[in-house]
Amino acid sequence: MSIQIVTDSTVQLTEEELNDLPITVVPLVVRIGDKEYFNNGKDITNIEILSHLTGDEELPKTSQPSIGQFLEVFNDIGDAGDEVLCLNLTHHLSGTVNAARQAADITETKVTVIDSLSIDRGLAFQVITAAKMAKNHAPLENILNAIELHRENTEIYVFLNTLENLIKGGRLSRTAGGIANLLHIKVVAEVKNGALQVASKGRGKRFLNKQIDELVARIQLLSPAKVGLTHVDNLTQSSEIAGRIHESLPNTEITIHEAGPVISTYTGLGALAVEFYTD
Repeated sequence: MSIQIVTDSTVQLTEEELNDLPITVVPLVVRIGDKEYFNNGKDITNIEILSHLTGDEELPKTSQPSIGQFLEVFNDIGDAGDEVLCLNLTHHLSGTVNAARQAADITETKVTVIDSLSIDRGLAFQVITAAKMAKNHAPLENILNAIELHRENTEIYVFLNTLENLIKGGRLSRTAGGIANLLHIKVVAEVKNGALQVASKGRGKRFLNKQIDELVARIQLLSPAKVGLTHVDNLTQSSEIAGRIHESLPNTEITIHEAGPVISTYTGLGALAVEFYTD
C-alpha cells in the first residue's frame, strides 16, 4: 500500500511537480454570473479571470469542492490499493478541509486529512515534501512530522493594492485592523496561524515598496530554503524581487507563479504574495 497525496486547487504547483509526484488536485469552483467553472487551470485560466475582476459589476464567487468530489478521488485511490493523505488550505479561508473530512468519514479508503493552515505556495511546500516522502515510501508518521515542521516555519505575506475584494468576498471583516472605511489604502497582510491578518497599512506605492524592501532584506538574512512569489498581473515586480533574492542567495529555490482564479478573486489586481520556508 502506497500513500497518495490529495490537495485542493488553491495549491501552487509547477507542471513538473504535478507530473513527477503522487499528487491529485481537487478543484474549487469559480462562479461568474450563472456559469460555474472548475478552478483547474482549464475551465477558466489565470489570464481569463483578470477581465472579470475589472470589467464585471460583481466579483466572481467561489465555493469549496463538494464532498462528492473528494469522495470520488478517495474511492479511486482506495480501489487501487493505496491510502490517502489529504492536505487542504486553511479552514480560516474556506470550508474545503471540512468537506474532505466528511468524505473521509464516508469512504472505505484509509484517509488522513490535514488542515495545512496555509494556502498557495505555502500549502505547496507541505504537499511537495509529503509527496516526495510518500514516493520514497516513508511512514505516515514521519510525513506528518515533516508537515508540522513546515507549518511552524513557513511565512506568508501578501501585498495588496486594496482590501475591497477580500471584504466583499467575506475573507476579511470590514473592521479588521481598523480599516473600516479605508478601502483604498495599501495593505500588507500576513497569514498567521492560518488566519489572514492585516500586518501594516499605508498610502501610496512608496509604502508598499518600502514594505517589500524590508521583507526582502529579512529574507536575505534568514536564508530560507524555499521562496515562492505569486502575483496577480504583476510579473515585473515579482521577477525583480526574485532577482534580488537570487543575487544574495543563489542556492535558495525561488519560484514565480501566476495566481489562480480563486486567489485572484480575493486579492485583486497587482497583488503579490511572498512565501518562504526556513529549515
